[in-house]
Amino acid sequence: MNKVLNFVNKERLYLLILVFVLLFNAIMFLSPEKAEKVKKAKAGQELSQDLFARRPDIEESLRKNGPLMLLFGMATMLILAMLMLGTSLDFIIFSSLLSKKFDIRSLSPPAAKWTIWDLCKVIILFLFFGYILIIAEAFWARIFPILKSDNIRMIINTTILDILAVVFIINLSIVQYKENLEALGLSVKNFFKNVFYGIVGYIALLPVLAVILAVTAIIISITKYVPERQPVVEMFLKEKDVAFLTYSSFFAAVLGPIVEELFFRGFMYNALKKYTGVLWSVVITAAIFATLHSHVVGFLPIMALGILLAFLYEKTGTLVSSMTVHITHNLSMVFLVFLIKQAGVV
Repeated sequence: MNKVLNFVNKERLYLLILVFVLLFNAIMFLSPEKAEKVKKAKAGQELSQDLFARRPDIEESLRKNGPLMLLFGMATMLILAMLMLGTSLDFIIFSSLLSKKFDIRSLSPPAAKWTIWDLCKVIILFLFFGYILIIAEAFWARIFPILKSDNIRMIINTTILDILAVVFIINLSIVQYKENLEALGLSVKNFFKNVFYGIVGYIALLPVLAVILAVTAIIISITKYVPERQPVVEMFLKEKDVAFLTYSSFFAAVLGPIVEELFFRGFMYNALKKYTGVLWSVVITAAIFATLHSHVVGFLPIMALGILLAFLYEKTGTLVSSMTVHITHNLSMVFLVFLIKQAGVV
């Protein structure tokens, strides 16, 4: 009992913030806007269903646009080539793992000093400032009408929160626990070699993703379930401002993955590994990563990506390889979305 009281007294501020977060969530859940969100979700599903109905129109659009059709063809051929190469790499990597000759370690950072409670602190602060931003934007939108745009608010919120997340992580690990950056996996040792490992790892993952997506497509076909498109995809497909799209693309493809790897692999994975071991830490971080990034249809592909990211971090000791994979994946997704947009799938 005394330990509990001591903990409450010591962490009173974070517990109060947690209460605020829970109350804010309850208010948001019970608000009239909840029904509006359900309507938007249904509209998203109807929009997705409409895309299937418009397939002949899309194909006709491609036939009329020679350069775009050529680009689609080249992208398709590249994907097929990467799938074949990835299959070969899977056999090589699997054989190396069985023979225990798979050694790509660049760094052996010490066990993290921060705890699961420290991880919870970062999450609590992240949610708290996220809600503070929502409240602040509701006020400032009256003065600056640009903040009434969902897309503008999305990118502003994400940028600010990612910066804050880095500050929280650095403060806990480097300032409070006196760790160096290598403890978070931040090292340029064997940088280009680790970039190469990341590229090879991503290519090796592609056949696995293809199988998962094929099985998912079959299940969707049988169940007649049509997933809604994610907000970020909607933003890229509908937004027309070039400057906004340029920044959003760079953020989604480069800055976002760097921050996410620092949090999920460098901070969360290291905190969990002390208590659950390598295997469960890989699974848990990948599952949380997938849950926060996709709906039910995209869960397994993103979880497979998360497992690869944690595996590379564990094997190399640095975040360079996992960041390379994450950036490569997001760049590919952004490129495909813009291809679809050019084909008139909006």
